[in-house]
Amino acid sequence: MKIVLVCTEKLPVPCVRGGAIQTYIDGILPYLSQEHDVTVFSVSDPNLRDQEIRNGIRYQRATPGDSDFYYQEVANFVAQESFDWVIFYNRPKYLPMVADAAPNSRFLLSMHNEMFHAKKITPELAHRCLDRVDRVVTVSQFIADGIANLFPGYEHKLQPVYAGVDLERFQPRWASGVQERRSSLLAEQNLEDRKVVLYVGRLTDKKGPHILLSAFPDILEQHPSAILLLVGSKWYGKNEENEYVRTLKKQAQELGDAVRLTGFVSPDRVQDYFLLGDIFVCASQWQEPLARVHYEAMATGLCILTTVRGGNAEVIIPEKNGLLITDYENPDAFSQPINSLLSNLDLAEDMGRNGRHLSEINYSWSRVASDILSILDR
Repeated sequence: MKIVLVCTEKLPVPCVRGGAIQTYIDGILPYLSQEHDVTVFSVSDPNLRDQEIRNGIRYQRATPGDSDFYYQEVANFVAQESFDWVIFYNRPKYLPMVADAAPNSRFLLSMHNEMFHAKKITPELAHRCLDRVDRVVTVSQFIADGIANLFPGYEHKLQPVYAGVDLERFQPRWASGVQERRSSLLAEQNLEDRKVVLYVGRLTDKKGPHILLSAFPDILEQHPSAILLLVGSKWYGKNEENEYVRTLKKQAQELGDAVRLTGFVSPDRVQDYFLLGDIFVCASQWQEPLARVHYEAMATGLCILTTVRGGNAEVIIPEKNGLLITDYENPDAFSQPINSLLSNLDLAEDMGRNGRHLSEINYSWSRVASDILSILDR
């Protein structure tokens, strides 16, 4: 089959700037391209050519502009080609326009966020989109349920397909040779003999790092050697600051060397930062679809604390691979389980081992690609 994957207009593929959707596409491409003719359409980047073939995959990139301009470029491109399938990522508003340019192609819509709300798409366009697509895959049951509640009658087209993780890149500390690697990384970061509470994500209020900072004084009372490692920046690929980040840094300064902010970390290095952690915390305050970092933490063998917001809880089996926090705005709701786990790191490691096992069974990119191909092959 001849397949084109249409990425969103924000970041390029490959994911040289990061991005959950870009990582998802990178993860499944090697499997899709084994037996099919695959093209990827995304925005251009100074470090990437506008047209190229890598590992047998064709990349076509358009100059960044506003969304309308970008998707008109997509429409122009597919009108000149003949694709069996168009896999269209996370922009249902623009699918009807692109589909009009490719009347003989079948469409699979891949949804990663709540993009069917009235502020994102008109009811008329939403119905046109859902009528046109063969199927809608979602990164969580939460996203699928949201679409079904807004537009009943399309449930038969909705199918959650949980994302995956590179199990070779993200490895647990007990894997062969990894403990030595971890020890070296801890030494490089001057984190030996520290208990590392790890956060990986953008620095934004809806991700909740300020809640973790507010929780940390209570943690330090019981665990003076603890350190909160905040990995990430305001936006992908950049270290620009806004008022929230500046406030966050002031809050961190009050805790001295018990907090460290790394700034943006390139996607090809982030696995090393996961290895530094003893436990992993996701403090999301918003109804998050299902953050990619859960899969990466599981693959690294870290016990996970996450909030019951959106789809995040869907990959957590309480007491088995992590703990769930319902009182997500309350710093005490974080400090208490963090203190408990830091007091019993053997229990945390047991849950981390369970998480690694679950990731090997359920969350490989080969499984994700297989789920997608099973739809395309129908």
